[in-house]
Amino acid sequence: MQDIEKRSVLSQKIGLWCNWIFVTLTVIGWIGIAHFWAPARADLGLEATKVWFSETHHWGTIIGCTIFYIAAGFLTPGSIMLGVMLAKIEGRWPVWSITTAVCGVFISLIVFFNCCAWIVAAYRPESGADVIQSWYDWAWFAFLLGWIYLAIEMFATAAVELMDDRAEPMIPRWFTWLTIAGGVTIFFAAGPAFFKSGPFAYHGLLAFYLPVVIWGVYISMTTWFMLKELNRQSERAGRAPSSSLRSESSI
Repeated sequence: MQDIEKRSVLSQKIGLWCNWIFVTLTVIGWIGIAHFWAPARADLGLEATKVWFSETHHWGTIIGCTIFYIAAGFLTPGSIMLGVMLAKIEGRWPVWSITTAVCGVFISLIVFFNCCAWIVAAYRPESGADVIQSWYDWAWFAFLLGWIYLAIEMFATAAVELMDDRAEPMIPRWFTWLTIAGGVTIFFAAGPAFFKSGPFAYHGLLAFYLPVVIWGVYISMTTWFMLKELNRQSERAGRAPSSSLRSESSI
């Protein structure tokens, strides 16, 4: 039984580590190699946007977004594992735990299709500037307007965390409240539909940088606390047989 328990815990840890793999590959591929730490501005203009994808960052976009869509694959088991960990708290009929997992899978698919669109924008340098701009705009809208799924995921996560009334909850209360605040704040990602410049454009501080940072912190820190919970579970499981043997020997 102990071997089965150890394998189960290891499997769960691998599922959670997938979230960190996703974050790491995202930073390396999308933010770094694809140069999305400073993406082409929404108000850059057709010809300048074409140059950005067909010349300046042509291969960077293709290689970086290839790494990013691979990262999205790891987000799927990672998101499911977030739901599994939450379900241990929520118990029977874990609607909000399942919501967390499903929203995470949706986001994984959104990232995959966005990467396809960014790669398409860079794929044919001979394409017209209007075609490249259209694909670029579509990718951003699909990416940032997906904020609703992330917000629901974060609210669902927080709802379950608030049900954890143990002396040492799986997720500290301070981080749960930060999760709720983050879920509210990423509403700014709705801005690109209305603005082409400024902080609410898809290259802006409030619509792009802030939500991405919130997303990364939410995934990374929630995973960290859940891994610590798994370690506590392993310790409790390891102590249980020894205490049982002591009680039997006293009899």
